[in-house]
Amino acid sequence: MSTKWLISRIAILAFLWWVLAKGAYDSWQIGIPAVLSAVYVDYRLFKPQTNRWSLGGLIIFFLLFLKLSVTSGIDVVRRIYHPRLPLNPAMVEYPLRLTSSAARNLFVCTVSLLPGTLSAELGAHSLVVHVLDVDRPFRKELNLIEDRVAADPGVAVGRRRRDRADGGGGTGFKPHFGHVLAYFDTLPF
Repeated sequence: MSTKWLISRIAILAFLWWVLAKGAYDSWQIGIPAVLSAVYVDYRLFKPQTNRWSLGGLIIFFLLFLKLSVTSGIDVVRRIYHPRLPLNPAMVEYPLRLTSSAARNLFVCTVSLLPGTLSAELGAHSLVVHVLDVDRPFRKELNLIEDRVAADPGVAVGRRRRDRADGGGGTGFKPHFGHVLAYFDTLPF
């Protein structure tokens, strides 16, 4: 366990306790054991890793997420208020390049947070995504998100797998009409 990790965890959790306790000094009788217990549990469940994102990488990722959220949100609102309700929903299989479980989980959760897409099933090498309109350029958005997550130097990335359904060429996407399984069992919490 590195000293820097330990100090940063204690500082973050102590600040969180201070905010929750509204700055009450007498709350530290419970706060100190609670913070130390939380640091211990955090260490036992999630071992400290050296492949953390840089501040610049987080800012760029946040800006990309904000841009995609706004543009996707506008598209969803436009579809809702359109008189003919132009929807063409489908389950689409997206081949993943990310091999790190933390990077894959970040990608899956980000896709679910974007308007118009929902992560449905996380497989060994692919992600099944529910989209509101299969003709919308969601593939480009998924590639942008995955590329941004993969841009972190600590993230393990493999080669993009191609679907057998399209002969190994093309976009690597195929409609997926199987049952929807939750991916929450792969998350660390």
